[in-house]
Amino acid sequence: MKNKLLESLRSIIENLSFDTRLSFNYKDLFRISSTEIATPIGNSLALFKQKSKIKDKLIDLNLLKSLVNYFNTKDLIIRLNHIGFGYLVNSKQMEKQRLIKLVQKTKYFLYEEESNDFGLWLFVGNTCNWQKPLIEFVPVEKSSENYDEFLPHIQIDIDTKLNANEIEDLVKRYFGDNIIPYRIAVIDGITYIVRIKLGVIDGVNMFLDLATNSRNVKFHREKILKKIS
Repeated sequence: MKNKLLESLRSIIENLSFDTRLSFNYKDLFRISSTEIATPIGNSLALFKQKSKIKDKLIDLNLLKSLVNYFNTKDLIIRLNHIGFGYLVNSKQMEKQRLIKLVQKTKYFLYEEESNDFGLWLFVGNTCNWQKPLIEFVPVEKSSENYDEFLPHIQIDIDTKLNANEIEDLVKRYFGDNIIPYRIAVIDGITYIVRIKLGVIDGVNMFLDLATNSRNVKFHREKILKKIS
């Protein structure tokens, strides 16, 4: 029997890959098979032990394809920045130590960025080539909060040449009322990411994060990320 989450994720990636600058061909870092999402720490599907209670719903991917086509014709995409996994854990620090041990067995490194929310921001990859994508892990400790709208989640983060207003205008133009974009990673009044929710599949939220032209990837990789393993 087909895995709905994997099939939907593959369809989303196929539509994004219409822009040739968005390469997902990093099979030793990220690979989708019929049964797993393989990353350097193993099958990331195993991270989603606690699912969202929201019913399955995915946007019309033809709308996503139209948006990507516009990006492509106007040369607005720079690169795939990272693919991220947000998930609930009993202890963030215990999860961090677990990831450290797993990454130490690979050719990659584990980096941490100081978080301004309730989760840890941990990245796997190699920043020596700052242009290559990373894998992000965002463990969040369980509490009485209702996390269904955003946890667990898979996020695909893309670098663009647009500012926040331009991204929001395009999202509204192509998706209408089907998607409401919202700003995340707002620091000192500067918006670095506009997030759009593509839907929920098998209890997992699916996000597309469109980074603004305020993001300096080279500086972020070389100065902000701290190697911890």
